[in-house]
Amino acid sequence: MFKDLVNKRRTIRKYIDEPLKAEEIECLVAAGLKAPTAKNLDTVELIVVENKDTLSDLSDFRETAAGHLKGASCGIAVISNTEISPEHNRQDACIAATFILLQAEDLDIGACWVNVYNKFDKTGKPADERIREILHIPKKYNVECVIALGYKAEEPKNKKEKNFKEDVHYEKY
Repeated sequence: MFKDLVNKRRTIRKYIDEPLKAEEIECLVAAGLKAPTAKNLDTVELIVVENKDTLSDLSDFRETAAGHLKGASCGIAVISNTEISPEHNRQDACIAATFILLQAEDLDIGACWVNVYNKFDKTGKPADERIREILHIPKKYNVECVIALGYKAEEPKNKKEKNFKEDVHYEKY
Protein backbone atom coordinates (compact mmCIF):
# COMPACT_ATOMS: atom_id res chain seq x y z
CA MET A 1 0.00 0.00 0.00
CA PHE A 2 1.10 3.55 -0.67
CA LYS A 3 0.81 4.54 2.99
CA ASP A 4 3.22 1.75 3.97
CA LEU A 5 5.62 2.74 1.20
CA VAL A 6 5.66 6.37 2.35
CA ASN A 7 6.22 5.33 5.96
CA LYS A 8 9.02 2.92 5.02
CA ARG A 9 11.01 5.11 2.58
CA ARG A 10 14.27 6.48 3.98
CA THR A 11 17.43 7.93 2.51
CA ILE A 12 20.14 5.30 2.00
CA ARG A 13 23.75 6.32 1.36
CA LYS A 14 25.55 2.97 1.66
CA TYR A 15 25.17 0.25 -0.95
CA ILE A 16 26.50 -3.25 -1.50
CA ASP A 17 28.77 -3.75 -4.51
CA GLU A 18 26.26 -5.41 -6.82
CA PRO A 19 24.76 -3.98 -10.00
CA LEU A 20 21.04 -3.38 -10.21
CA LYS A 21 19.10 -5.62 -12.55
CA ALA A 22 18.22 -4.13 -15.94
CA GLU A 23 14.50 -4.64 -15.30
CA GLU A 24 14.79 -2.73 -11.99
CA ILE A 25 16.45 0.21 -13.71
CA GLU A 26 13.77 0.10 -16.39
CA CYS A 27 11.10 0.17 -13.68
CA LEU A 28 12.75 3.17 -11.95
CA VAL A 29 13.02 5.04 -15.24
CA ALA A 30 9.39 4.28 -16.11
CA ALA A 31 8.26 5.64 -12.73
CA GLY A 32 10.13 8.91 -13.33
CA LEU A 33 8.80 9.32 -16.85
CA LYS A 34 5.21 8.54 -15.83
CA ALA A 35 5.21 11.23 -13.15
CA PRO A 36 2.77 14.10 -13.73
CA THR A 37 4.02 17.23 -15.46
CA ALA A 38 2.51 20.70 -15.72
CA LYS A 39 0.16 20.92 -18.70
CA ASN A 40 1.28 17.38 -19.62
CA LEU A 41 4.29 18.89 -21.41
CA ASP A 42 6.68 16.06 -20.50
CA THR A 43 9.72 18.23 -19.86
CA VAL A 44 11.63 15.58 -17.90
CA GLU A 45 14.46 13.45 -19.26
CA LEU A 46 16.70 11.07 -17.34
CA ILE A 47 20.34 10.11 -17.67
CA VAL A 48 21.10 6.65 -16.27
CA VAL A 49 24.71 6.17 -15.18
CA GLU A 50 26.12 2.76 -14.28
CA ASN A 51 29.76 3.29 -15.23
CA LYS A 52 31.82 3.28 -12.01
CA ASP A 53 34.28 5.90 -13.31
CA THR A 54 31.44 8.26 -14.19
CA LEU A 55 29.77 7.69 -10.82
CA SER A 56 33.11 8.47 -9.18
CA ASP A 57 33.40 11.69 -11.23
CA LEU A 58 29.86 12.65 -10.22
CA SER A 59 30.66 12.07 -6.54
CA ASP A 60 32.50 15.39 -6.36
CA PHE A 61 29.96 17.68 -8.07
CA ARG A 62 29.24 19.03 -4.58
CA GLU A 63 31.70 19.98 -1.90
CA THR A 64 29.84 17.65 0.46
CA ALA A 65 26.84 15.32 0.25
CA ALA A 66 27.58 13.58 -3.09
CA GLY A 67 30.42 11.27 -2.07
CA HIS A 68 28.15 8.24 -1.74
CA LEU A 69 27.61 8.26 -5.53
CA LYS A 70 31.04 6.61 -5.73
CA GLY A 71 29.64 3.52 -4.00
CA ALA A 72 26.29 3.49 -5.81
CA SER A 73 25.42 0.86 -8.40
CA CYS A 74 23.57 3.41 -10.48
CA GLY A 75 22.84 7.10 -10.61
CA ILE A 76 19.97 8.83 -12.37
CA ALA A 77 20.34 12.49 -13.27
CA VAL A 78 16.93 14.13 -13.45
CA ILE A 79 16.89 16.95 -15.98
CA SER A 80 14.11 19.05 -17.48
CA ASN A 81 13.80 21.02 -20.68
CA THR A 82 13.58 24.75 -19.91
CA GLU A 83 12.56 25.58 -23.49
CA ILE A 84 9.40 23.47 -23.34
CA SER A 85 8.25 24.88 -20.02
CA PRO A 86 10.43 27.61 -18.51
CA GLU A 87 8.00 28.20 -15.65
CA HIS A 88 7.29 24.57 -14.62
CA ASN A 89 10.29 22.43 -15.53
CA ARG A 90 11.83 22.40 -12.03
CA GLN A 91 8.59 21.23 -10.43
CA ASP A 92 8.23 18.55 -13.09
CA ALA A 93 11.75 17.30 -12.33
CA CYS A 94 11.09 17.24 -8.58
CA ILE A 95 7.94 15.18 -9.04
CA ALA A 96 9.77 12.74 -11.33
CA ALA A 97 12.58 12.36 -8.78
CA THR A 98 10.05 11.66 -6.04
CA PHE A 99 8.40 8.96 -8.13
CA ILE A 100 11.83 7.35 -8.68
CA LEU A 101 12.55 7.43 -4.94
CA LEU A 102 9.22 5.80 -4.11
CA GLN A 103 9.65 3.18 -6.84
CA ALA A 104 13.13 2.41 -5.49
CA GLU A 105 11.70 1.75 -2.04
CA ASP A 106 8.98 -0.44 -3.51
CA LEU A 107 11.76 -2.51 -5.14
CA ASP A 108 13.74 -2.51 -1.85
CA ILE A 109 16.51 -0.50 -3.50
CA GLY A 110 18.31 2.14 -1.48
CA ALA A 111 18.17 5.66 -2.88
CA CYS A 112 19.35 9.16 -2.06
CA TRP A 113 18.44 12.43 -3.78
CA VAL A 114 21.55 14.59 -4.19
CA ASN A 115 20.46 18.19 -4.63
CA VAL A 116 22.05 20.33 -7.33
CA TYR A 117 20.21 23.64 -6.98
CA ASN A 118 22.43 26.42 -5.63
CA LYS A 119 25.22 23.96 -4.71
CA PHE A 120 28.93 24.10 -5.58
CA ASP A 121 31.91 21.78 -5.86
CA LYS A 122 35.04 22.25 -3.73
CA THR A 123 36.50 24.73 -6.25
CA GLY A 124 33.39 26.92 -6.13
CA LYS A 125 32.06 25.82 -9.53
CA PRO A 126 28.26 25.50 -9.63
CA ALA A 127 27.20 21.86 -9.25
CA ASP A 128 25.03 21.92 -12.35
CA GLU A 129 27.99 23.08 -14.50
CA ARG A 130 30.12 20.22 -13.20
CA ILE A 131 27.37 17.69 -13.98
CA ARG A 132 26.84 19.21 -17.44
CA GLU A 133 30.54 18.68 -18.19
CA ILE A 134 30.56 15.09 -16.98
CA LEU A 135 27.30 14.03 -18.68
CA HIS A 136 27.43 16.38 -21.72
CA ILE A 137 24.08 18.00 -20.91
CA PRO A 138 23.02 20.89 -23.18
CA LYS A 139 22.36 24.30 -21.61
CA LYS A 140 18.61 24.19 -22.34
CA TYR A 141 18.20 21.64 -19.54
CA ASN A 142 17.79 22.29 -15.85
CA VAL A 143 19.77 19.77 -13.79
CA GLU A 144 17.60 19.15 -10.73
CA CYS A 145 19.30 16.28 -8.92
CA VAL A 146 21.21 13.06 -9.20
CA ILE A 147 19.69 10.07 -7.44
CA ALA A 148 22.15 7.51 -6.08
CA LEU A 149 20.80 3.95 -6.18
CA GLY A 150 21.93 0.54 -4.98
CA TYR A 151 21.03 -2.42 -2.85
CA LYS A 152 20.98 -1.34 0.77
CA ALA A 153 24.05 -1.84 2.95
CA GLU A 154 22.66 0.03 5.94
CA GLU A 155 19.55 0.10 8.06
CA PRO A 156 18.00 3.55 8.03
CA LYS A 157 17.04 5.31 11.22
CA ASN A 158 13.38 5.77 11.98
CA LYS A 159 12.06 9.06 10.77
CA LYS A 160 11.09 11.56 13.42
CA GLU A 161 7.33 11.75 13.61
CA LYS A 162 5.83 15.08 12.69
CA ASN A 163 3.51 16.76 15.16
CA PHE A 164 0.27 16.99 13.22
CA LYS A 165 -1.30 19.33 15.76
CA GLU A 166 1.52 21.85 15.24
CA ASP A 167 2.43 21.25 11.60
CA VAL A 168 -0.96 20.90 9.93
CA HIS A 169 -3.31 23.85 9.60
CA TYR A 170 -6.89 23.80 8.42
CA GLU A 171 -8.59 26.63 6.58
CA LYS A 172 -6.04 29.22 7.78
CA TYR A 173 -2.62 29.28 9.44
